[in-house]
Amino acid sequence: MPFDRNPKLGRRRLLTGVVGGAVLALLPSFPALAMEQLRIGGERGTIDFSIGDSAIFRTTGSFKDWRGMLNVDESNVRASSVSVEVNTKSIEMLDLQQTTMLKDSDFFDVDKFPEMIFRSRTVERTGESTLKVIGDVTLRGITRPMVLNISVTDRQPNAPAGTRYARFRGEGKINRSEFGMTKYVDVVGDTVDITIRADAWR
Repeated sequence: MPFDRNPKLGRRRLLTGVVGGAVLALLPSFPALAMEQLRIGGERGTIDFSIGDSAIFRTTGSFKDWRGMLNVDESNVRASSVSVEVNTKSIEMLDLQQTTMLKDSDFFDVDKFPEMIFRSRTVERTGESTLKVIGDVTLRGITRPMVLNISVTDRQPNAPAGTRYARFRGEGKINRSEFGMTKYVDVVGDTVDITIRADAWR
């Protein structure tokens, strides 16, 4: 290529090329803008809960069979979404008697309501690695609002399909009386603390 005979024009072209290259370098690549779809579930995570307002009467349990989907938009966090479906029959308590009792009609009524479902309405970033997920939980045919506070660790954005993309921990609360589970509320308490710990993968 011949040299430009106009030094000023050559400098302008050089400057334009450098600035243009710098702008392109700052722009995110197309894959970064794409919605990332991640899976979570009981095979790689836990949903635990505890009931009771005091250490004396506090009861703990978990759900073994559940699945969920995370749609993550890094460029627009509010466009992200979370959905979780729990098989209520997979509930496990400290002993068989407790497990049977919570499957009964006074509590989860698992034969009539085999699923508990959470659907997000909005997602807000609260910190560098923390999020607030505002949504609704449906239990025993009743839908009530619920907030999950999420922390993200060990993020691996270049992880191949089938391997861990990140680890998530979510914490929330519900009042069981709002879902018709009022038995022993005066003795045990109303508040149910829910904790989700899971790997998310593509």
